[in-house]
Amino acid sequence: MRIVDIAVKRPVAVSMFTFAVLLFGMVSLGRLSVNLLPDLSYPTLTIRTDYDGAAPGEVEQLVSKPIEEAIGVVKGVRKVTSTSRAGQSDVVLSFAWGTDMDFASLEVREKLDVLQLPLDIEKPRLLRFNPSLDPVIKLGLTAQSDTSSLSVAQMKRLRLYAEQQVKRALESVEGVAAVRVGGGLENEIHILIDQQKASQLSIPITRIIDRVSAENINAAGGRIDNAAQAFLVRTLISLKHLAISKTFSLGVLKAETFNLKTWQRLRVLIKIVMW
Repeated sequence: MRIVDIAVKRPVAVSMFTFAVLLFGMVSLGRLSVNLLPDLSYPTLTIRTDYDGAAPGEVEQLVSKPIEEAIGVVKGVRKVTSTSRAGQSDVVLSFAWGTDMDFASLEVREKLDVLQLPLDIEKPRLLRFNPSLDPVIKLGLTAQSDTSSLSVAQMKRLRLYAEQQVKRALESVEGVAAVRVGGGLENEIHILIDQQKASQLSIPITRIIDRVSAENINAAGGRIDNAAQAFLVRTLISLKHLAISKTFSLGVLKAETFNLKTWQRLRVLIKIVMW
């Protein structure tokens, strides 16, 4: 009852306090900004796929449309939009309010795992943001050189440093959604075929392409359920080293096995990555 006693014994003080509260409330109400059309962003996921050397039309037909058809049935999807540019496809999924984004991400990944895209297209990446709305910062790296231009070795070391050091450091910063490295030089294995020798051995170029493709497989092989455990099976075959690349067989002719080492050369070239 102390508040009631104060209000009875000091009515003037209580009246002034009430008047001050009302005055500050009216002033704050007049300065309160109101937005009749607020910018509301629905929870989104972005599927980004790189297709080096492809035109926007090819990206749309071979990448964007198949992905849209595959993930359009995901539960909670409100809107699907895609942007196809040279060498890259972005498919943005807008979900309804209240959607469990962790479960939605898992369902989208399952749809992407069973999606069949051309072999020369890189595996789609799932980003938890809309690249057209979030802020972007671009950083440039350079190396000190005595000459005006950097050497090939310096460009390779700079690219490796950006991928292994700078990228990992930025990804651990709070608020950073994704980090992408572009530019520089990277290694690539080129197979130089002796066409005359291939003709003598009756080995067509298509067989070489099929064998190289068969030796570069990264696909899901199913799932094995045990009483207490579950195992995911994947086929992991890749040509990462020249020693491995020189040994796989191309075929058998007159009881003699011919491989790449017998009639062609492997050479490591430098590919300039265009972003």
